[in-house]
Amino acid sequence: MRVLILAHDYFAIQGGKTARGVYFYSPHEIVGILDRSNAGKSAKDIFPKGRDVPIYAHISQVPEDYDALIIGVAPIGGKLPADWKDEIKIALENGKMVISGLHDFLSEDPELSKIAERNGAKIWDVRKPPKELKVADGSGRNAPTILVAGTDCSVGKMITTVELYREAMKRGRKAAFVATGQTGIMVGADAGYVIDRIPGDFMAGAMEELVKQFMGYEMVFVEGQADLTHPAYSGVTLAILHGSYAKKIVLAHDPTRKDHHDYEGFPIQSLERSIELYESLAESVSGGKVVGIAIDGEKMSDEEIIKFKDKVENELGLPAEDVLRFGASRFFKRMFG
Repeated sequence: MRVLILAHDYFAIQGGKTARGVYFYSPHEIVGILDRSNAGKSAKDIFPKGRDVPIYAHISQVPEDYDALIIGVAPIGGKLPADWKDEIKIALENGKMVISGLHDFLSEDPELSKIAERNGAKIWDVRKPPKELKVADGSGRNAPTILVAGTDCSVGKMITTVELYREAMKRGRKAAFVATGQTGIMVGADAGYVIDRIPGDFMAGAMEELVKQFMGYEMVFVEGQADLTHPAYSGVTLAILHGSYAKKIVLAHDPTRKDHHDYEGFPIQSLERSIELYESLAESVSGGKVVGIAIDGEKMSDEEIIKFKDKVENELGLPAEDVLRFGASRFFKRMFG
């Protein structure tokens, strides 16, 4: 499938993590990125390790054909930026699929749904929950799960999950990747639901149903969300921790961040305190232990990352790595053999 990513004003900044996740990890061919702030550049100019993909100011400027338009931003509240609607309409009028991870379901927008129907186009709202929901009952407790959790939102949980899963596959392990957010689903997870869109009583149950599919596997890598002390999203974090029955936990952390992203005055907990919280809350359900620290070093130099990695390993006795900067091989071996 040939895809186009819509990410105006967000592609190069933290709020565009869905766009960047698809850009780096989608198995599909990416023919262009819509970002008026960086129009005329290549995505490789912004992310030198990424693909050479042209950036356009408007969908009308895209010369190549494509099969699907992916909405590459999931802002707080998940609302569709009003000025993006016209470009979505153009895609649907041309019979293209539109893939959205917004809380606003585009398939339920009367105008967009009519255009889609008239032109034989499909709208896939990735965040729509499954129709059949259940309360967790303990039936998934023996799943061989490894949860990539975090100390905040946007600290590289999805990236770390994918990198560790890929490393497992390279090593011949029977492994699976379970997504809990829209980006992970979009980049080809083996299974996934957007957990934050599922009613509270059923979040852990939905998580359990996902991991139960892989009981015969050696390793099931589960993407975490937010963190246990987040003022808005901690309930989702806990449901994933319990519903996945995490046996091992990899903790993602941005050493440069003091407060929760977009929540000034709500401090991030220390690694020591975060480890204590995750392990104490996992104790009665799965007995999960933190086995490594995944460093989000986007705002750090190589030297700063290495210094922090050494500090973690010396003080906490845990392996640490920035898998995007330095790869996952050594990190994987030290945690899982």
